[in-house]
Amino acid sequence: RQCYFNHERRLKYFQVYTQQNCELECITNYTLRSCGCVKFSMPRDDRTEVCGASKIECYNEAEDELLSQEVKYSVDKSYDFRAKCDCLPACTSVQYDAEISQADFNWKNLFMAYKSPLDEFPGVQLSRLTIYFKEAQFITSKRSELYGVTDFLANCGGLLGLFMGVSLLSLVEILYFCLIRPCSILRSSTRSKQADCNQSVLQSTESTRHVIWTRF
Repeated sequence: RQCYFNHERRLKYFQVYTQQNCELECITNYTLRSCGCVKFSMPRDDRTEVCGASKIECYNEAEDELLSQEVKYSVDKSYDFRAKCDCLPACTSVQYDAEISQADFNWKNLFMAYKSPLDEFPGVQLSRLTIYFKEAQFITSKRSELYGVTDFLANCGGLLGLFMGVSLLSLVEILYFCLIRPCSILRSSTRSKQADCNQSVLQSTESTRHVIWTRF
């Protein structure tokens, strides 16, 4: 499957699992191990120290070293710290493809169109920020497993049926003759032995009674 659901992978500093949150926590742990502190922008708890100005070079080198381990991992599989973080993509995630565009904003003409006096804002330069969705619809993509339990059983059954002529009924018959049939035969033989024993005891009892009545 190569992905994690939110309940399968727990993070220390985040409640929701995403690959970006996992990688940020990974670099935070590596910086803390290398420098003994973390950057102000990194997630942390109350007991973690924030790096000062004297540790700027240290956490920059730690970040560069962590990124360079991807190349070293191809030679030595035990060297990569990021592989130990196990930051697979999330099975359920929402991602926005952001685009930024800009243009000149003639705010004076806008004020004139609304018949607003410009004297209320002397020496002021205005800008306008608009955030909107590019399209009204969106396309969802679903990640599913390539081979599940049902697919595996179907493939095994198809291969057995193709090469050996085995079907589901044949497997049931094999289980019946290997497990159920011997138990049934053993139980029947045990019952017949008990019946023979009871019959012999009954016959001996009747013969004893006959001898006693004959003596009397």
